[in-house]
Amino acid sequence: MCIACGSAIGSLFAASKPEGGGLTRRQMVATSAAAAAFAAAATPAWAASNRTTIFRGGRVYTVEDSLPWAQAVVVKGGTIVYVGDDAGAMKFAGRGADVIDLKGRMLMPGFVEAHWHLCTLAFARGAWVNEEDPERIYAILRDYAKAHSDEKFILGFGWIAGAFPASGPRKEPLDEIFPDRPVLLVSCDLHGYWVNSKLLEVAGITKDTPRDVVPGSSWYEKDPNGAPTGFISEVPALFAVLQALKKHGIEPFGLKSAAAAIEEWQPRLAAAGITTFFDAGFSAWPTEQHHGFDMLVDLEKRGKLLQRVIGCLYHNDPKVDPLPIIRAYRQRYRTQLVKADVLKLLVDGTELSRTAYLLDPYAGKPDWRGEPLLPSPVLNRILRQAHAEGIDTHLHAVGDAAVRMSLDGYEAAFGKNGPGNRRHTICHAFLTAPSDIPRFRKLGVIANTQIQWGVPDTSQRRIREIYGEERWSRMYTFRTFINEGVTVSFGMDALATGSKVVVKPLEAVQAGHTRQEPGKPDGLVHPPATERLSLPELIRGYTINGAYQLRMEDQIGSIKAGKLADLIVLEKNLFDVGPHDIGKVNIQLTMMNGRITHRDGL
Repeated sequence: MCIACGSAIGSLFAASKPEGGGLTRRQMVATSAAAAAFAAAATPAWAASNRTTIFRGGRVYTVEDSLPWAQAVVVKGGTIVYVGDDAGAMKFAGRGADVIDLKGRMLMPGFVEAHWHLCTLAFARGAWVNEEDPERIYAILRDYAKAHSDEKFILGFGWIAGAFPASGPRKEPLDEIFPDRPVLLVSCDLHGYWVNSKLLEVAGITKDTPRDVVPGSSWYEKDPNGAPTGFISEVPALFAVLQALKKHGIEPFGLKSAAAAIEEWQPRLAAAGITTFFDAGFSAWPTEQHHGFDMLVDLEKRGKLLQRVIGCLYHNDPKVDPLPIIRAYRQRYRTQLVKADVLKLLVDGTELSRTAYLLDPYAGKPDWRGEPLLPSPVLNRILRQAHAEGIDTHLHAVGDAAVRMSLDGYEAAFGKNGPGNRRHTICHAFLTAPSDIPRFRKLGVIANTQIQWGVPDTSQRRIREIYGEERWSRMYTFRTFINEGVTVSFGMDALATGSKVVVKPLEAVQAGHTRQEPGKPDGLVHPPATERLSLPELIRGYTINGAYQLRMEDQIGSIKAGKLADLIVLEKNLFDVGPHDIGKVNIQLTMMNGRITHRDGL
């Protein structure tokens, strides 16, 4: 099944925008006794009340083909019970009903973030160094050192890999600012780590330490004399460092800190209009990922969790069988808002570290095209078993060879019976061979991507050098995916990013619509410009397609009687603002399961 909109549906949505907000009687959707009964059954047990909320006088973008636009929505408890015009909605205005006059504002489904990492919020509690200019980073760190003189361990996040040489940043500037305290700065894409001499000393990384942790993909960068430079590449090497630090009582991503960070960020995420997450892995705790789910369940019990979360087991160790672990997680975590349903597998690395697995060699490196993190026989065995057991998988594949290897693995797993009712996903797929794009549709595989990275920023300019002009100019071709009938969903991979950190889905929507850097309307367009996506395509990718990926399209992702009340109110109609102003539009109200989780100015 494919629910991505092709060009025909995109045109239908654009054409069906009503003039003056009027609706025909045939278009109106009224509640029936059956819908009311469904609503009562579907209302979550934790919902605060069975209160009725009426949204009237708005421009309701439903993401439903049968009724793309409406004027009013009625919510009872946690469920939508009516979608139609104002007159029909006001029939529900009995005693105690809360009537919200939208005054022409846009109302749409809440955003389904189909690829996030909540554990990364722990990184955001230290020094925020999401800057392109190294001198600006050093200034931030000097100020941080003075303001946090009592901190024994310095953690930071956000430096941009593309702003440094391919060999990464060096330890010496950090040694000058922090001569006596260990420093660990995580790159904005989460795949590079910048440390000082004190951390190397505490972790026991010396000239005699082998460079490679995983040959070709994860290592400690060294100078010509064999001394570590202060740059560490990829997650396996980071895990080794964290284990070494733990022996000294240092846990930079400790559970208490992470739990506090996730709780602190809940209002901010609700203010961005996010009502559902697919968490793509609690990678900060590789052998104890259940702690992340325990944190979320605790937040839910205390009424502090403002989004529902479908999570996964994050796996990249070819020596470990992940199936018994994900089976246990699926049984253990089944609450109203927290589930652990998916198996996440890492097929390759990333472009900037030259660990993405490519069909052809990297520019200037004729003998290197990367290597898979999971060997093909291991990947195929896991996919075959997971598919047989009905476990959906989510594969990290950045390079075109990794994408092809993933598709080959799925094809082998499906055998003669086809994909069946599965929601397997390949995430990222930034560089995909044109001949492989139709295979997604043929195999029923979802493409999940980070559309906000497809702009010519600092990181993309570096990738242009690493890949070469021809290869770079055919990245992020997701309009072609959609035209081929592929289901495409979006997620920010936050707080991971290639350059500037993006938290608001609307900022990602703007990037996908313009393929230009924010604030640079006259700037370079990431080629080809024909791959710009329409607003209907982008909204669909951020709502119903994400819901489909998570097996929730019957419950969320569009505005329809009987679905859960996941709604957001925008201060302006996205179809009326300029392309470069989309990311500036504020969310004035967010509702999840009928509960208002954010309200500002409405």
